[in-house]
Amino acid sequence: MRTSGRVLAISVAASLTFLVVRPLTAGDWPVIFEVLSILLLAVPGFRISAMLGSALVICSVGDFLLGVQRLGSLDGEALFLFGLASFLIAHLVYIALFRKYRAMGWRKPSPLRVLGVLVIVAALGTVLGVLRPSLGSMLIPVVVYSLVLCVMGISAMLADLGTPLAGFGAVLFIASDAILAISKFRGPVRGNVQLIWITYYAAQVLILRGVEYRRK
Repeated sequence: MRTSGRVLAISVAASLTFLVVRPLTAGDWPVIFEVLSILLLAVPGFRISAMLGSALVICSVGDFLLGVQRLGSLDGEALFLFGLASFLIAHLVYIALFRKYRAMGWRKPSPLRVLGVLVIVAALGTVLGVLRPSLGSMLIPVVVYSLVLCVMGISAMLADLGTPLAGFGAVLFIASDAILAISKFRGPVRGNVQLIWITYYAAQVLILRGVEYRRK
């Protein structure tokens, strides 16, 4: 097994460990496996593209901030805002990365790409509509984040990577964030911890594989 294959295998193992132990404890320590699984994806990510690796590292910072209940003087709400900011920065890096591969996908989008873009816009618009009455002071931060997330998804959908993997990954990323937002602002969704993590981790792996395919 090549080094990158071994790193990915360890990342998957850490991801599965987090998936199993997170619902079993109220403590913060499972975040170790959460952060580790994404940091390990950044190892092959940097070999493929500095921007890809950087986005994954920034996402791991966001995972940590969202995964702990308190950090020094920062409470859960402050950590949520900082986590949101971390993922917003990561999405901006992803947007810059996908725009490097915008040739044919942007000039002559296929019907499937157009459908993907419409699904992303409709999904995010629907989620914002559902959440709006519950957002309160978080309305502006959540709307700004959602707009950036939408652009990231569209950029991935239109990127000319030779495979739809990154586009599918972006859709899963949006699904994960939507479940997280609904759980936080409207009330827990049954199995939300598992759903959020499975869709999020699969999204990162698919984006990694999609950009890797283009660089071969």
